[in-house]
Amino acid sequence: MSSRHAMMVATALIAITLCSPAVAQDIKSTDAAAKATAADEANADDPTLVDTVIVKGIRGSLDAATKRKKNAAQIVESIESEDVGKLPDNNVPEALSRVTGVQIERIHGEGTNITIRGMQGVATTINGNSNTVGEGRSANLADIPAELLKSVQVYKTRTADQVEGGIAGTVNVELRRPLDLRNGLTVAGSVKNVYGSTGDTKSPYASLLIGDRFDTGIGEMGFLINGSYTRNNYEEDFVESESPNTFFGTTQASLPVSQQNIIAPYAVNYGVETGKIIRPSINLVGQWRANEHLDFVIEGSYFGSKEKRARDRLHVTTRQDGHTVSNVVLADDDRTVQSLTLSRAAGVDASAQSYYEDVTSNNYTTNAEMHWHNDRIQINASTQYNWSDTKYYGVLTLSHFLDAGGNPINTVNVDLNSDKVPGRGPYITFPTTDLSKINNYQLFQTHDERTYAKSHEFVAATDATYRLSEDKFFRSAMVGLRYNDRHTTRDYGYRDTFPTSGLANFAQGVGVERSKLEVGNFSPSWYHLSGKDIMANLPAFRTAAGWDTEKPPSNLGQSYVDDEKSLAGFVNLNYGVKSRFPIDGVFGVRVVRTKGTIESTKYSIEKSPTPEDPGRVVVIITPTTGGGDYVDVLPSLNGVIHFTPKVQLRLAYTYNIQRPDFLQMSSWKTIDTLAGRVDSGNPDLKPNRSQNYDASLEYYFGRGGIVSLGAFLKKPDAYIYWASRTEFVPELGKDAIVSKVRNAGPGTFQGYEFNTSGFFDFLPGKLHNFGASANFTYMAKATIEYTDFTPEQRLIPGVFDADSTSKYTYNLALYYDTPQFSARVAYNYRDRYKITVYQDNPEYSPYNDATSRLDAAVNWTPLKQLTLSVEGTNLTKENNNVYWGQNRMLPLGARVQARTIQVSARFRY
Repeated sequence: MSSRHAMMVATALIAITLCSPAVAQDIKSTDAAAKATAADEANADDPTLVDTVIVKGIRGSLDAATKRKKNAAQIVESIESEDVGKLPDNNVPEALSRVTGVQIERIHGEGTNITIRGMQGVATTINGNSNTVGEGRSANLADIPAELLKSVQVYKTRTADQVEGGIAGTVNVELRRPLDLRNGLTVAGSVKNVYGSTGDTKSPYASLLIGDRFDTGIGEMGFLINGSYTRNNYEEDFVESESPNTFFGTTQASLPVSQQNIIAPYAVNYGVETGKIIRPSINLVGQWRANEHLDFVIEGSYFGSKEKRARDRLHVTTRQDGHTVSNVVLADDDRTVQSLTLSRAAGVDASAQSYYEDVTSNNYTTNAEMHWHNDRIQINASTQYNWSDTKYYGVLTLSHFLDAGGNPINTVNVDLNSDKVPGRGPYITFPTTDLSKINNYQLFQTHDERTYAKSHEFVAATDATYRLSEDKFFRSAMVGLRYNDRHTTRDYGYRDTFPTSGLANFAQGVGVERSKLEVGNFSPSWYHLSGKDIMANLPAFRTAAGWDTEKPPSNLGQSYVDDEKSLAGFVNLNYGVKSRFPIDGVFGVRVVRTKGTIESTKYSIEKSPTPEDPGRVVVIITPTTGGGDYVDVLPSLNGVIHFTPKVQLRLAYTYNIQRPDFLQMSSWKTIDTLAGRVDSGNPDLKPNRSQNYDASLEYYFGRGGIVSLGAFLKKPDAYIYWASRTEFVPELGKDAIVSKVRNAGPGTFQGYEFNTSGFFDFLPGKLHNFGASANFTYMAKATIEYTDFTPEQRLIPGVFDADSTSKYTYNLALYYDTPQFSARVAYNYRDRYKITVYQDNPEYSPYNDATSRLDAAVNWTPLKQLTLSVEGTNLTKENNNVYWGQNRMLPLGARVQARTIQVSARFRY
């Protein structure tokens, strides 16, 4: 961390700690303040209070989150909505980026890819029930609109009654229910428009909630309908390079002996991504509280995502066989190429590539619950039936560049470390062609592919709690069962053709577009077929491409049918010790048996066995079946030591499991007997399991005030990754290169967290409406023991660094809150992190540079029923830069990210 960032954090922490009454006690001593503190302490002991009101304003949101954290059995952080339809950010991952220990990535103006305390593998639940989409093990939280949420919780530790899965932790999305609302009719909604600086995009958002809560002769009832429509229109420009390694073949042989081991990227790209993501969502709920002992819930939800995106690239292959390399400039290490010239008489491998993709996700959930209790016993029962599907269809066209004489261009210059790119990156020049002339393009390849995945899941669960005593060691016991039956299928296919024609008039109704890159100090542009026109005129395009079917045929090796069943039973024992420092907590164990089968296909590529046709290659297709049957015992121990009513220490031990994805453990296999190579799934893949140790010291003060310090140690084993390795292949009877997903050895994730927030209640007048928050996460160690490296590779700096883990992450926020006016300024910083381990050349594994965001929001409530807001994100227009190697061997590239300004109105009645 730079000294500038360290100074920012230190200054913020000192200022925010002053919020604490312990520091400001000489200033704040009025009877009114004492009464307010007493009332807050009383409310904090009532966990149901959070669930029976609609939280409004920043102060109320922080207060609700603090109460939830203080009273939870687990170590949990939460984001509570400030109003109906109002989280602090536009989507769930963006909101969670403010949470201590959570790190996210961003693309297309949205947050995505959550990690918790440096670890990937996050389980997702909705109202406590597991939720997955398509072939995945979790849901895409970006598809769940913030407008529908009551709160979001991040569980860093777990108790035995929580659904297993998610080695990093669990994110629970809590949707609103009608009995959370006040009596009578509630109508609330919002409209918003987001303006993006890149591409001048405009994105509308809208939501509406209608709920009614009323008494009848058979008890209290409530009904709620909550809907949302969002459309994210985006544009992002980028430059990038791919896969650095040594040259090969005749290209390598043509180099001087002293340069035959130099390192260069395989390819470089300019790119422009444009598209729109439409997300319709709805939640329907009915509740019936028959009496004070018995209540029922029935609810159903739909979360949809429909994306159409164009990804247009200018592509140059820089490390290809058959080329001549000249004008090589090396870095100071005399090994990494900084710039070069590529030549080939038959034409260099340079092209305009246009992808147009249609991506759809539909996620349907249903849930029915029953809750009964008396003075000593509580019984809960629920059942869910969920179904979902994901569909992908994409078309790719590639065009070569021609010179003025109509011949393929034979020369290209590439500067791999140009200062024309913000943060440095690749810069391409073509000395023998003019890309502004459409006649200098020749179409040479068309490709399309499709993926369809669907999932059906049935869940039945029940649990019972018996209160044993008020003052003995064991206070209550909870037992439960959960049965899960999930059926998942995946169907994949692709095809290619190789036409040779000009771009103009290739297919009826398919026109030509021009993409223009706006990055740094240059603005290259190039032509390509219009993806929108292709999708609008697919029959004509298929005819021109020579395809005689609507969609590509199935590739059986990448398709599968899976059935997975699990049965879990658990016991929780809540305990308590009365002493000078009271102790309470919960000890539990969850036992899960998982059994599944996966049907897929084995391909064998061989020479024809027919003597009269010895040169022909044949593919032998054989059905295969794999699966697993294993039992996991997942103990957990959570305890809280209460030093005072305001100061407590949490200690926890948990054991977590992350099951492999279905395709990863599929038995598919492709055996290329001619090349001596195998690609496959891995039916012997083990789940990733982790033992976790946590501690959290917490001090609560005032209304929503907290100072906490946490430490954690996670010991995962069997991390899942893709690698190629030479090993014996029975079908070949010899050693061959086998590429598949594998289990790594043990890992270690160790770190510390600091969090504080509160309002300056000790200040006079309107100054007491100011508040602030800060949190800081330090990862002291985050490593995975990969087993595929040579002794020399094991000495490479950072070779065992865990993926997607930043050493430092912090958030700073300053806010002002009254019923009529509120404002917030927030800053998020994430240190650099390794994107993935590059198995072919681990010294050049890709790293994402440090990222930061400055956001601000202003809310004005001129009427009790209306709030107007203006918000801005990425106000300083920070871009995303990536480079190769922990020691920054070479820039990978940059992605330009937009500044957004949004205006909105929220109404309530």
